[in-house]
Amino acid sequence: MDPEISALMSVYQKRLNDMTAQAIAFEARIAVLTATLQQIQQQAPAAEAPAARKRSRKAAETTDAGSF
Repeated sequence: MDPEISALMSVYQKRLNDMTAQAIAFEARIAVLTATLQQIQQQAPAAEAPAARKRSRKAAETTDAGSF
């Protein structure tokens, strides 16, 4: 087989193995985090968040000297 094709195949196989391992690791991490999140949600019942108060802005007072 041509050395370039052999090298290309080797690189493709290595990248494929690396990306597959990374995807599996990410999926496992997501599973652990999902389980942790569900456990936390079960421990603390979902309480309604307090309604955000609307903050009214006070109109800026203008000071006018009356003359220049």
